[in-house]
Amino acid sequence: MTEAPRFTQAEIKRAIDLEDAYQQGRPLPPERVKQAVDRLYGEWIAAGGEKKFADVLQFATHVAKTESPTAEHRGETRALWSFKSQPEGAPREVGHRFLAQACGESRGYQVLEDSPVGRRLDSYELWDENVQSALIKRFGLDEEYVQESPAEIWDAASECYAKAATGEVEIFAADIGARSVLGRMEMPRVLGPEGVGKEAVRFPVEFPHHAHLPESMYAFLSEDSIRCQLRLEDYKEGTTTPEQFAAKLGAIDVPEHLKQAHTAAVARLSAATSYEELTAPAAEATGSEITQPEPAQSEPAKAEPAQSVPTPAAPAQPEPKAPPLGHSFVHGGVVPSRVVVPPRPRPVVAGTHGTINPVPEAAPKSPGIEQ
Repeated sequence: MTEAPRFTQAEIKRAIDLEDAYQQGRPLPPERVKQAVDRLYGEWIAAGGEKKFADVLQFATHVAKTESPTAEHRGETRALWSFKSQPEGAPREVGHRFLAQACGESRGYQVLEDSPVGRRLDSYELWDENVQSALIKRFGLDEEYVQESPAEIWDAASECYAKAATGEVEIFAADIGARSVLGRMEMPRVLGPEGVGKEAVRFPVEFPHHAHLPESMYAFLSEDSIRCQLRLEDYKEGTTTPEQFAAKLGAIDVPEHLKQAHTAAVARLSAATSYEELTAPAAEATGSEITQPEPAQSEPAKAEPAQSVPTPAAPAQPEPKAPPLGHSFVHGGVVPSRVVVPPRPRPVVAGTHGTINPVPEAAPKSPGIEQ
């Protein structure tokens, strides 16, 4: 599996344009609120109204579970996203939803919001506070029920979307929060028994710098097959200790070519009593022997036959050549003895499917990462 290219300037610009267009005029003005509520009501009535669904939100849940999560004109690669970051070359932070959509257009990725189910749910504008007020007033619905429903509706759509993955999966996220849609809903489906597995997962967004983690571990922790199994809460300073992180890291499934680096990382974490101890200059020097990930070998190296020692009378024999030294690769490049990931200038901020500014009840706050 080859490394996904970094974002082009055209993709970054398109993502920013999409985000600006989404944010413009929100909360929605009265005419757009009426359009959204009328659309939802009309489709509910056409589907059978109260005879089939108790209210418009139950109908929307039905749409989330039954409408297609796959766009016919897109390819097999499926994009998942969470939160936001500032990619290299971008003038500001941009939501990963919009980066995923920009790359969906340019690279042919599937994106939930651009699928039939995503477009239909987006048209209902269920996250908008003015739409929620209109639903409460027009249909006599309970306020708490209206405010909680969008998250449940989009969860159902996200689950179906992740289950539909059949090829490679691009994860547009820097860290995966345990309580995010990506962390609690989508990744378990992708990595589960019926999913495509960790070998099919790639991260086009670089693994961010965490000052409390040893720099010498970054090559290992940024491996796609490792990164997709971890959650921010597993290694975030203040919510975990090195020993707890070691226990979590030790329990994940590791490809054969990463097992030596895995063993070394777990041992080093287990021996530390604090992250300060782990990242002290002396500790970094001691920990620099952590073996960098080696690629899986397609064929074992063949040993050269032993050379006979020439007798004095025999002609001089050429000195036997040593077999070429192998290189360690991470994401297609040679790994130096120490990998230093530069810090990103801004923290990652929370977001969720169907919205970029969700109500607090709908999207749990994600703690910022130390940059």
